[in-house]
Amino acid sequence: MRSKLADVPIRNLTPTQVAQLFLPGVRRVAATVPPLQAAWSAANATARGAEGPLWVALGDSSQLGVGASSLQSCSVSLLLQHLQTSSGAPWRVLNLAVYGAKLADVTEEQVPKLKGLPQACLVTVGAGANDVFWTHGLRHLLDKLDALLEALPPGTVVGTVPHGWGNKGRRCNFYLRSRCKDLGLLVAEAGVLPDPRGMVAADHFHPNDAGYRFIAQQMADVLPPIHTDLRRCR
Repeated sequence: MRSKLADVPIRNLTPTQVAQLFLPGVRRVAATVPPLQAAWSAANATARGAEGPLWVALGDSSQLGVGASSLQSCSVSLLLQHLQTSSGAPWRVLNLAVYGAKLADVTEEQVPKLKGLPQACLVTVGAGANDVFWTHGLRHLLDKLDALLEALPPGTVVGTVPHGWGNKGRRCNFYLRSRCKDLGLLVAEAGVLPDPRGMVAADHFHPNDAGYRFIAQQMADVLPPIHTDLRRCR
């Protein structure tokens, strides 16, 4: 079947859409996005109507689990299970992440939604990969990162970003760690996968199940100061 993208001028396509024209693995992973988004929409509706400590996840496709074999295999689902098991409380998660989101999108569109929600016991952010790979220059990237970090509530868990090309991702993570310390935010070293070949999906960009297990573990490692005391959530 001819791809609809083939009829669109390449200059009007995003980098991901261009890759879909030539790489089957990218097309396969991209095809899972709509059903994954629908599954999270249904899960969010259930979470909104439930009771229990609230976790709000912000970010990009890495927080939706693009590249995982199922919704249950993504890092947000795995971390939710960890929270429920380790605390014995009926934790629920509202996943506000958006496929393709950049740092500015999280700051301007996702963070403001926190004000309309019940007080969250936990907020996590996983974003920045799209900026590292598709934003020119470091200064602009750091400005967008700084704006996001300053908008987050204290105690938010922020994931590091992939290294990408050159030193941009490494320098971004160095800055992120320093600013999070200043702002009272927690850092999860989740952005750099220890096994780049064995932990990525068929598109060679998103994590696979093993990659998401690693991300969930890195997030879990910085959670004890937040989730052991639920009194502030009531």
